[in-house]
Amino acid sequence: MKWPYFVLSSIVFFLVHCAQTETKQDLQQQRSISSSTNDASQHRYAYEYCSSERKMYLEDQILRMPPEYTKDHSNEWRETIPMKCIQFAQRNYHGSFGKCQSEDLKPEPTSARPCMTENYVNLTYNAYHDVMDCFNLDPKDFFLQIMIESGFHINAFNKTGFDSGVAQFTGNGIKRIVTDNRIERTRRILLESSRPSCSRIASIVGSFDITSFGVAKRCTMISLPKNPYQGFLFNYLHTMLDQIDLKRQVDDELSSLNEIQAALTDKVKRQLVYLAYNRGMTGIKRLLVGYIENRKKMNQLPTEIDLDLDQNLTRAKKILRLEPEKRELLKKSKIKKLSFAEYAVINKATYVADIVEAQVVVQRYLGNQCSRF
Repeated sequence: MKWPYFVLSSIVFFLVHCAQTETKQDLQQQRSISSSTNDASQHRYAYEYCSSERKMYLEDQILRMPPEYTKDHSNEWRETIPMKCIQFAQRNYHGSFGKCQSEDLKPEPTSARPCMTENYVNLTYNAYHDVMDCFNLDPKDFFLQIMIESGFHINAFNKTGFDSGVAQFTGNGIKRIVTDNRIERTRRILLESSRPSCSRIASIVGSFDITSFGVAKRCTMISLPKNPYQGFLFNYLHTMLDQIDLKRQVDDELSSLNEIQAALTDKVKRQLVYLAYNRGMTGIKRLLVGYIENRKKMNQLPTEIDLDLDQNLTRAKKILRLEPEKRELLKKSKIKKLSFAEYAVINKATYVADIVEAQVVVQRYLGNQCSRF
């Protein structure tokens, strides 16, 4: 699995390494996509045709982009997921959307989902795979996160907050990404890469202006042509920083918690990075410490199975839904069999349940072709 490595000491080193390690053999490598016996997973979703201009508000902007951003580049990518994975996520997203006339403005809220035309789906599909390919990532590892954040819609928009775009970035998230001239340094490295996916990212995102981001300019994370490439790029950089922070916490701040060192496998660490995207690394540390203390009271040593977030959360969710007053009792109770996932849900880390539910739904209809948690 080509997940970014926890051993990296700096983001610049990682970017240089990824952008310069492409080989002819890599570029010619054939993709191997798992298949499912589920009949529904074999269905190829048709593109949407919309007669109403109310839903066609992004099409003209896409048509003004260079054709290379909507044409097929699957022969260039190391790994792919089927187009129907992206279409499934887009069709099943029921959030709000924003319309932007300029990246210098606030989005205009709209309930009209953009028409999922061939151009729209291809642009999103290409942007996602270009970022995955450029940074040597597995598209299955990020699919669930983008699915529950935005449904892979370029202009997904939270009317009550800052969250905007395919990655649903908040103000604090953007500040974290743009410090130390990180975006422009990344772009310069990508421009020097011989990998086509890296070149497309750098060209469409363009030069970086730190003053372009603010609550009053949320369209910067929605407007075309920079997005959805910019959103996927930011999502990757944020995840990379979370990985570095997690490694630091495991090596330093959590090193005294010997009880969990063996249980923190690569799979568990990947899941914690997922959770950190919504909860923050400080919140992750608080949950881990709290869970370990909970297990100590039961004279139990947490194992990898206990920490694995990919678990059935029906029991905890049902109790909290039907009897919400039991939340405080559950937090204080000495439950003998309590997974970290259940502990997180009890402590209002609902993002865990969202990801698990998304994984169940995707696997039910599309098998293992789209995602891995």
